[in-house]
Amino acid sequence: MAIRYTLYLLLGMLKFMLFSYFTKTDLSLHLTLMNLAGMLILSSWTLLIPWNKRRWVWLGLLLAHSFLLASDMWYYRYFEDFLSVSLLSQMTQMSDVSSGFTALIVPQDFLLFADSLIFMVLLFVFRKRPEVTTAQTRRRTAGLLAVSGIILSASLLTYRTLTEDRQPTATISDMRDYYLFGFWGYHGWDAFKGVTGRPSDGLTAQEQQRINQKEQTNPTGPKQTPNIILVQLESFQASVIDQTINGEEVTPNLNQLKKESLYFSSFYHQTHEGRTSDAEFITNTSLYPLKSGSVYTQYPTNEFEPLPALLEKNGYDTAAMHAYEKGFWNRDDVYKNIGFKHFFSQKDYSKEKKIGMALNDQQFFLESIDHMETLQEPFFSFLVALTSHTPYEIDKEDQKLDLSGYKDPMLKRYYQTVHYVDTGIGKMIDELKQRDLWDQSLVIFYGDHDSGLVNEGSEMRKKADVSSPVAAFELERRIPLFIKKPDQQTGRVMKKNGGQIDIAPTIIDLLNLKTSYMMGQSLIDDKPNLTGFRDGSFRYKDYYYEADLTKASGEGTCYDVSTEKKVELKFCRNQVKDVSEQLKLSDKIVKQNSLSKQR
Repeated sequence: MAIRYTLYLLLGMLKFMLFSYFTKTDLSLHLTLMNLAGMLILSSWTLLIPWNKRRWVWLGLLLAHSFLLASDMWYYRYFEDFLSVSLLSQMTQMSDVSSGFTALIVPQDFLLFADSLIFMVLLFVFRKRPEVTTAQTRRRTAGLLAVSGIILSASLLTYRTLTEDRQPTATISDMRDYYLFGFWGYHGWDAFKGVTGRPSDGLTAQEQQRINQKEQTNPTGPKQTPNIILVQLESFQASVIDQTINGEEVTPNLNQLKKESLYFSSFYHQTHEGRTSDAEFITNTSLYPLKSGSVYTQYPTNEFEPLPALLEKNGYDTAAMHAYEKGFWNRDDVYKNIGFKHFFSQKDYSKEKKIGMALNDQQFFLESIDHMETLQEPFFSFLVALTSHTPYEIDKEDQKLDLSGYKDPMLKRYYQTVHYVDTGIGKMIDELKQRDLWDQSLVIFYGDHDSGLVNEGSEMRKKADVSSPVAAFELERRIPLFIKKPDQQTGRVMKKNGGQIDIAPTIIDLLNLKTSYMMGQSLIDDKPNLTGFRDGSFRYKDYYYEADLTKASGEGTCYDVSTEKKVELKFCRNQVKDVSEQLKLSDKIVKQNSLSKQR
């Protein structure tokens, strides 16, 4: 019995090592011991079963373990996070990225299932060797192993909690939970929270005061009420702006727009697992995404104090425009509850040429202008583009760029779809000018998130010659933001850093409106912006802080962005706590629907 069980444990532990290698995640002594403790707790009971049945139970457990590890691995490559119970409500909406997932699967991944084959061979070897251990001995051994696993895990957790001042119930990242609890501990804790529906703590008096103090007031009221056209571009990275391939510009129309608008060269996406829906949520509410799952799928009826509702209070006709199914990602509920009076969805657009999931963006932009003209002025129109969505499907006749020298088929399709959308942007701008909607409007274009093609070893990263953590961060997180003010003729590059959480406050600042609580701040004032990310990393002034989720909060690495070199942690330390508090407060606001009463 001892040899067989030891082999079973060994196969499981070796699989953890392989998993860490494939995901490039840390495998510390603490994590290794937590994983061992988890296996002891979960498998010790099997010793109570006779060998002729136990061997098949072990094989089933190994297979189940492999499937969960593989699922976590593929999910991690796309979102840099692991699966959780909170994602169950999101799974029915994941068809839009399923094709992107398949591109992340490589043949070596199936080595995670090799242990099952090895175990089957061992079963054949041991097939004629009877088990002589008595039932009483097996019961004692099972109890001893279970108690040992519990004591080991409890001791490790107690030590880490006390020495690193960790609070397992209030972490800002699932990955930090994983490094604390181990693989099985993370999934067990997550399942417990999912089953019990543990509510988040309510706002403290200090947090409520913080919200009240953040309220922006301006007694003079709006100086002007221009039409507002806000366009979210799918998978647009800042790296494509001004990029030339074989002598041809990838985004010639956006490059031209830089010459007559404010272009923010240090602007970053702050999305997490909700990706596109996260970008919409952050932009319209100036709050952070959840640490697991999407607000759109988990809290679609929450109201917040968002930009659309604020503009509606100030006399704007508000409309969201997205040429896909109305109920996808619960957009019909979300848009209504954040203040959009109209929602033009798939049924409101023509059945012209589809690219990828829906109507091509060139046609989408033009037909959206038709919808804008049905609105009362001033209007706020929010457009969510879709053509440049993974897996970047586009017909050969629409592939205009010469991409000779590139090998990755998906990367080539990505550049082709981005170029196609850029052409549509040029046509949209021309049409807005012809209909006298350009000069008097506040027009904003921004990217929602990265392309998903920036991982280590990717051709995009190699072509970009990424050689430092700062360069990797810039490639993955930086997105374009163009703000064209009414009657603006001359462009200007704005070097102040910011994120999607700052878009709504910037619009409010430009209009000189009064608003209630928003976490972001204007991009056109003189104060430095703190641009936080879901894992606790952030960009502030001249520095980039990279959180280390394997250690206690604040033990990450601080970089000087200009030199890309490490600097002393003191240059970043003050903002570590600020970002953590912002993320925790944002989570409470979302889960408790704390701002709805103030609306």
